[in-house]
Amino acid sequence: MTEGAAAIPPEPPGPPAPPDGPPRLVYDGAFVGPMLPPGLAGPAAGIPGASPVRDEVLAIPLGTRKLVGQAFDLLTRPDSGLRSASFYIGLILLVTVAPVVMLVGVGASVAAPMFESAIDSGLNGPIIAMACIAFLGYLAASTEARTLAVAVIGGRAEGRPLRLRESIAIARHRFWRVFGATFLVGLVAGLLSTLVQLPFVFAFGNQDAINFGVSLVVGTLVSAPFAYVVSGIVLGEVGVFEAIQRSIRLARARKRLAIVVALFGILSQFIVLFGVSIGGDVVVRVVDGTGIAESFPPVLVIPLVAALVFAFGTLLFLVEAITAAPAVYAFEALTHYTHGLQAGRDDPAGGGSIWSPWFTPALGVGAGLALVLLVVGLAQLRP
Repeated sequence: MTEGAAAIPPEPPGPPAPPDGPPRLVYDGAFVGPMLPPGLAGPAAGIPGASPVRDEVLAIPLGTRKLVGQAFDLLTRPDSGLRSASFYIGLILLVTVAPVVMLVGVGASVAAPMFESAIDSGLNGPIIAMACIAFLGYLAASTEARTLAVAVIGGRAEGRPLRLRESIAIARHRFWRVFGATFLVGLVAGLLSTLVQLPFVFAFGNQDAINFGVSLVVGTLVSAPFAYVVSGIVLGEVGVFEAIQRSIRLARARKRLAIVVALFGILSQFIVLFGVSIGGDVVVRVVDGTGIAESFPPVLVIPLVAALVFAFGTLLFLVEAITAAPAVYAFEALTHYTHGLQAGRDDPAGGGSIWSPWFTPALGVGAGLALVLLVVGLAQLRP
């Protein structure tokens, strides 16, 4: 280069090489959550190796109408995986709740004295003990149905369906957290709802239509901040109080979506009431119409009760699935986090006998005790 010649600027660097595959998003701690559980590292923390968000999760729309529509489309699919899970919940109620109903039904069909002050009946003791087992069985079934529905629907929404054994494992791993959260949220929401409704009761009196409308609106608004608590525990892998805090944050981020999710949760409870009332009405009409109301064959009570209780168990799971579907889809769309399902895939409920994984030790003991008490009670009815 000669002296005085102009300096030639260096050439700018070329663009970076394109990635080998299509670009994919990973868990982002700045996303609407963040839903990373305490102590879990990921790309947001600068540590590689975390799983990318699946395309099925990224495809979930955040629009309220489209999201709810997509969630309920899953419930109508024949491959949704809900049928086998509903049978499992029906089995729990069948072995815990059905025995006491059978004993009461057989006793009523033969006009046996029960809980009469003037007559000392041998059925009172077994019925009371079986009623306690039935109460605990119903609590366990309702909690497992709630957790199982979130696991099954969460896996389908993620595009990685869970086997029933994997869903059952998740339900058992998260059982006490979901039970505690349900009790706490129900207590708080019920108290707030009662306090808000009291002025309307004092102002309008005992008006069923007004009270129903007010309770529906107030219940929806009060429940909206807690719409994602169970999804946060099952999918987000956090504790009760952390799930409540994060549910409130998600509800504040998308207020209308949270209200719609809470509304479906409340309306689904009426399905149980309508289903039980319709089923009971059908049974009463059939019994009265056939003229066997006064002399119903005791031998038919046991299979009839077994069928009705099992059907009620499947209905209970259906209600929880309707409640969970919008909440699960909204949770995954807002957080892009589903790692909580991995616990079931890594450690599914095992066992090779006909009793496993359907019976836990506690459920087996309760079912065996209920069966023994049923036999004892039926022996009291022998002439």
